[in-house]
Amino acid sequence: MSYYQTIYNRLRKLGLTEAGALAMLGNWDCESNCEPYRLQGDFEPSRSRSKNFVANCMNGSVSKSQFCNGRTGFGCAQWTSPDRQSDLWDYWKSSGRALDDPEMQTDFAIKEMPVQAPGLLDELRTSDNLYQCTADICRRFERPAVNNIDARVAAAERIAKMIDLDGGDVTPDPDPEPQPEPEDHRLILRTIDCHCSDWPEVTLLGAALYCRKYLSFAPGYWDDEMTEAVKEFQKDAFPGNPSDWDGVVGPKTWDKLLQRG
Repeated sequence: MSYYQTIYNRLRKLGLTEAGALAMLGNWDCESNCEPYRLQGDFEPSRSRSKNFVANCMNGSVSKSQFCNGRTGFGCAQWTSPDRQSDLWDYWKSSGRALDDPEMQTDFAIKEMPVQAPGLLDELRTSDNLYQCTADICRRFERPAVNNIDARVAAAERIAKMIDLDGGDVTPDPDPEPQPEPEDHRLILRTIDCHCSDWPEVTLLGAALYCRKYLSFAPGYWDDEMTEAVKEFQKDAFPGNPSDWDGVVGPKTWDKLLQRG
């Protein structure tokens, strides 16, 4: 079963509405691709650094104090603060499950939510407003440096088309050691927009737009010129579909942008 489906099913069993569960998935997709073993900054296709880190935590080579360094985000939610990392460590140890168990991390997130964001869990258990749920998780629970809410909503909407919202699995199981070809960039690249200026994907985006002559140079940041270049590319790539000219670089735009030839 895919991580998306596993996490969605667990969130629904924990009482979240469809919108609430998808909102959590959209946020976690932008944080970690919903990969429970993911270390912040690990963009290698194999995720070997992340998986080795988990293995070392579980075999005792990495101590609790080393895990709770407050510098590197970890897991589905990219827990970063030392206090939250410490709570995650303790919860994992008491659970009897693997550190990279997506259900364990989901259970922990729901357990800490009333403390981290009072009232949010009640909202996610009653609301059908996907945008509002996504925005409130972003602002109040994840608290990233930039509130890229539109990108997180777009991720949630994309995931909704990938999974069985009734609770079954319609996507293939993830390969435990994925070795994607370059064309499999959807497994690596996150949905980004103008609020993601410091994300590594922005550097790749600038280089791709420069190579296709939509930019005069390849910047490592997102500015107004980058937004216009993305929209111009989308107009050429998706003629006759104005809804796709939104300046958000998701899987569909990445596919076209990184095609060879």
